[in-house]
Amino acid sequence: MRGVRRVALGMAFSFFILSLGLVYWQVVQADTLLENPANRRLILMESRVTRGGIFDRNGEIIAQTQTSQGKKVRVYPKGELFEPALGYSTVKLGASGLEGSLADWLLGIKKATPTQTIQQLFALPRQGDDVVLTLDSRLQSIAYNALKGKMGAVVAIDPRTGEILALVSQPSFDPTNLDQNWNTVISRKQDRPLENHAFSLFPPGSIMKVVTSAAVLRSGINTTDLYDCKGSTVINGQVIPEQNDKAHGWVNYNMALADSCNTYFATFGVKAGDNNFLSAAKGFGFGQKIPFELNVPMSSITNAAKIPAKLTTNLLAASTFGQGEVLVSPFHMALITAGIANHGVIMTPHLVERVLDPSQTVLYEQNPQPWLTALSKEEADKITSAMVTAVTDGTAAPGALADVQVAAKTGSAEPGGNVSTHAWYIAFAPAEAPRIAVAVIVEHGGTGGGAAAPIARQIMQEALSQKEGGK
Repeated sequence: MRGVRRVALGMAFSFFILSLGLVYWQVVQADTLLENPANRRLILMESRVTRGGIFDRNGEIIAQTQTSQGKKVRVYPKGELFEPALGYSTVKLGASGLEGSLADWLLGIKKATPTQTIQQLFALPRQGDDVVLTLDSRLQSIAYNALKGKMGAVVAIDPRTGEILALVSQPSFDPTNLDQNWNTVISRKQDRPLENHAFSLFPPGSIMKVVTSAAVLRSGINTTDLYDCKGSTVINGQVIPEQNDKAHGWVNYNMALADSCNTYFATFGVKAGDNNFLSAAKGFGFGQKIPFELNVPMSSITNAAKIPAKLTTNLLAASTFGQGEVLVSPFHMALITAGIANHGVIMTPHLVERVLDPSQTVLYEQNPQPWLTALSKEEADKITSAMVTAVTDGTAAPGALADVQVAAKTGSAEPGGNVSTHAWYIAFAPAEAPRIAVAVIVEHGGTGGGAAAPIARQIMQEALSQKEGGK
């Protein structure tokens, strides 16, 4: 009898725990589950919900649901221009990219209007919300065409607000009729069209010197002092070479950044110490999750830890000019560039400008917010001055614009192995009152000045030709 009682009590307790779990998942966590892009219920809801449209900042249609022969069809008028960031939404494949992360708005779930709530409660047909992005189709198109046929990424930001103006990854794919073309897309393993190269991690090479600059400036080192670059140097038994073993001669900080002098930054980066270097890197967001509508992997200083407590002298020396184990995404480098442009303050990046309900009433509007204060204004001004010198009298000259002062830095990063270097270019303009910051990478493209700078120049030129604040 006692055994039967124990079994009964055990079953009762099990049912109690099960009931608690059901209440937790179906009541407490109901909205979280429903808003998760992996939840196929979101896709199945679209049989009675017309997914809202996605538009660029000028009102151009990026994604829209149309009815064809009584069947809802997701239409992408721009083809592969906004992929893979835009993503896709199909019953068969689910949702990815912005189509997935913004599904709660697009299906009218988040901050549902009273009408949408009633329609959802009674499973009635309804219209989702429209999302207006910060992206500019004109800048997106220029970046896309400039990168076409190459592997790489372009990110353009308004440094004053954190608005993402262009987010291009190449190669990309056409989301139209994706159910039928899926096998073709996933078979392209060599160029990885589903991977967002703007979020992939790469060694930054010499563009890392803008981060190292903060460490040098904070260490009390006199940046006007001259240093004799002889083409290479030895630090703790490790040979630090210049690109092509070029001797830059006597350089101060400004000329060292302009000429991209590895030995200067390794020498004074080590002198500044690993505490200053790691503090500067952390201040720029290394080892931190970037708040954004899409997932961006953390940038890191070492393989063992994103931001280690200490660095060996040899690893510190290599890290100062973006080699060693340093990894960063083009998206993050655009934020770092924007932070320098914005007097040291990195604004929280965002893609959603506003959300409109079916009657076009504004449900949500982005309010620009700071993310990190990476530099003091004085530090930002000194780095900007050196980046201007890089354009007027250094390696970044190919990104120069007529009648507009550009601040920029080149990078040629060695990915390891017997392959060409990644070509980097970061820039902002106008240098004295920046309105756009850009990061460009051309994978295995060679030099930053040769492969990446012309792309950045085209984007800045188009952005600055538009009226201030115009859409």
